[in-house]
Amino acid sequence: MALQLTSLPSVEQYDVNRAIIQPIFMGQDYMQYMEVLPNIKGTTVIDKFNQLGKITKAFTNGAFSAESTGDKGATITITPSRVEAEIEFRANELFNKMKGQLMRDGHDFDNVEGSVVKNILLDLIGQGVKADFNRQLWLSDVAEADADYGIYDGIFQVAKEAGATALTREYSGLTTQADDAALVAGNGLKIMQGLYDSAAPELLEAGNHVFFVSGDIADDYMASTLEASGYAAAGYGALVNGVPNLTYRGIPIIARRDWDVAIAGESAGTFNGASSVNETYRAMLTTNGAFVVGTDFDENSVEQWYSMDNKAYRFRVSYMVGTALKDSSLAVFYVPDAMASL
Repeated sequence: MALQLTSLPSVEQYDVNRAIIQPIFMGQDYMQYMEVLPNIKGTTVIDKFNQLGKITKAFTNGAFSAESTGDKGATITITPSRVEAEIEFRANELFNKMKGQLMRDGHDFDNVEGSVVKNILLDLIGQGVKADFNRQLWLSDVAEADADYGIYDGIFQVAKEAGATALTREYSGLTTQADDAALVAGNGLKIMQGLYDSAAPELLEAGNHVFFVSGDIADDYMASTLEASGYAAAGYGALVNGVPNLTYRGIPIIARRDWDVAIAGESAGTFNGASSVNETYRAMLTTNGAFVVGTDFDENSVEQWYSMDNKAYRFRVSYMVGTALKDSSLAVFYVPDAMASL
């Protein structure tokens, strides 16, 4: 008698050529606006030479008299910290259902070496390490007792410690911005205007300016400028055709949507300058090369090996990173609440 099957066993078929990786908000490229000091190995001191002026005097018959150049021994110190990331994947947890198609012929059940799976994991880990680098470089503060943000001082904190001008929600140019509240409509534009109006003459004269703003400020600025125009010709054209590069007074605007994600995803008090997860908005006006970033980070330096004792494939990267502001006059920034000093 022939065997009759009333139903077939359920089998999940995997697409062996594609994988979906959840996107990470890392923002547009910003390192082009920083002076990068590569191959940093530890605390590094850089000489700072101030601009000379008022050294030309009327001719006299006597000997030359050398003018004092002021702060001759000024320096900038970068104090980097070493960070590391390590993660492991157990191959037998990946090798289920029809994923065996991804493994090489004659594969080792516990080892993904030589398989498409390994390439997918490398891409995933590379994105994660880069996202951490971007997030911590801006938002870290050693005074915060937080494993993710307390390793070294990031750009906002070093700007504060250097004495850069800081605006908060108390700035008189803003529509009333309540504490622990989301950004009030129209304040995105007013924040950027306030940063420009508060910038030191040295910063305005430097040229090569750039705004770094959170995603909510960028969105509010776009809405404010279009609505303010009444969707007139220029505004309507921007709305229909899109604006590939936002600018304010001709200054490029770099939207850092990773700030929105990072701050909203943490508990209140994690970030210096914000007392609530609603206060994701922050911004900075600076100039090309004002910040020095010292690091030996290389996106291609991820170590990888198969751990036979743990039956797992491991990935690891370790690098040093630190940052400094060359002069307090070269940056002005906005955070909702006043930042505490170290």
